[in-house]
Parts: sequence; C-alpha cells; structure tokens
Amino acid sequence: MNLKLQLKQLKSRNIGTLVEADLKYLIQNMLDNIGSVDPVLRDNLIYPTFIRIFNENLLTFEQYWSILEIRLDENHLFYKIDELNTDSVFTRSFSSLVITGILIKDSELNFLTLQNLECVMNRAIIYMNVELDTRGYVEKKGWAHSIAHGADLLASLASHPKIIEELQFSKILQTVQQCLFKDATYIDDEDERLIFVIEALLEKGQSEKELEQWVLQIFNSLDLIFEKEGYSNKFFQTKFNVANFIKTFYFRIGFNYGECRIRELMAEKLKDLHHRLYA
Repeated sequence: MNLKLQLKQLKSRNIGTLVEADLKYLIQNMLDNIGSVDPVLRDNLIYPTFIRIFNENLLTFEQYWSILEIRLDENHLFYKIDELNTDSVFTRSFSSLVITGILIKDSELNFLTLQNLECVMNRAIIYMNVELDTRGYVEKKGWAHSIAHGADLLASLASHPKIIEELQFSKILQTVQQCLFKDATYIDDEDERLIFVIEALLEKGQSEKELEQWVLQIFNSLDLIFEKEGYSNKFFQTKFNVANFIKTFYFRIGFNYGECRIRELMAEKLKDLHHRLYA
C-alpha cells in the first residue's frame, strides 16, 4: 500500500493493533521517506506517526536505540551535509526531530546509557555546527527549519536528566552561539527555539555568571566582525540574528525570573550597540 494512504488510514486507528512485522515494515518505510519533499507526507504524517509510536510505547529499548543509531549516521543526520539549498536538508532536519522524540522518551524510560547519550550529544553538536542550509519555509516543499529543529534537539539534550556537567552545558552554549553567527538571516522563529535551549540549561542549574560571560562573548564576536568588515552585509545579517536573539532572551528571562543582572547586562549591550551604530 502507498505509504501516504496507509498513514492517513492509521490516523483513525490504533497503531498498537498492527502485528509486529507490519509495524517493523511501517517504521522502516517511514525512516526511508523521512526526507520526502512532500510536506503532507513528511510533516503531517510521518513525523506525527513516529511520535504516536513513541508515546504509545510500541517499541523495545533495542528498537529505540536502533532507530537512534541510524538517524545519527552519514545517510541521515549528516546526509549530504556539505550541500546548500538542496532537498537533502529535509532528511537531516527531520532526522533531528526523530532523535529529539527518542531523547524525550528516554527521559521518561531511561533506556540509553551515559555512553549512548554522550554519542548523541557529540553528533548533535557537530551537526549544528556544520549545517549550512538554514532555510525556514521552502515554497511548495514546506518546512526545512534545520536550525529550529536542531534547537529542539539541543533543548532535549539540555533538559535530559543525565546532562548535569558544566562542561556539557558549555558545549551546548557554544553551539547556540555558533548558530547565531552562521551565514543566515533567521526570520522563522529560530531565535525563540534557540532560547528554549538556554531555558532548559537554566532549569538544570546553569550558572548565571557563566551565562553573563557567554552574552559578553556573543557581543565581542559581533564587534570583531564590525572591526573587520564595517557596515557590511555580513555584519548586519549577524547583528540582526544576535539582536533578535538577545531581545527574545531578555523578555523571556523577565517572564520567568523577573529582574536580574543578566537582563541588565543584555539591555546595556543592546543600548551600546544601538548608540555605536546610529548615534
């Protein structure tokens, strides 16, 4: 049966009624088509069906790890990673969403070892650092959204019960910073999704002092671009990303924590930036 038709029919059925062989075949078929350029098949059918399968506890621990291991490989999360503005981004981006779903499930069931989790962390960070295709919505093909989906992956790592070390926090922070300095202009709520990563770290005990140093580092890096390139497209593109991210961070910190030193710091740095450019 055509996968699209099968998944549409399954929307009104209990997936748990599928016999083991049929479920296994369905999962493999969905994995093979996770990067489809058909947005209905990819966004509305394959991904939600994976989440249903996870939520309904239809897999063994071994099956979760098998799917995770495949999603992390060169043919999925790193599929044609050096390409820009091609359809390969859909395979990478939606592989990261499936990985996120498994990590969230592991937070509940605890089937991944610390070694497994460190493997996922390392691969996720490498992926986010080297992803070139930062498009959000692609006409006729739907959401690519590699940075937003990658941010969801980082957030699921940051909030995972086994991620507790400052070194791991630091790696995640540096990856978020790297995303802000990509050759991109984020216009599809990427800043909001990246903020979820920072909020997850704060809930896990991220040091406010270290976060303040990180914010300063972001502005220092932006200053270096200005010193090197002046009023260039690269500078304004990066300033746009940084300023939007910091503004979003400022307000969300206010919503959740009220007045605090890091909010004052962000306001000061944004004011300085504005005065330097427009005064």
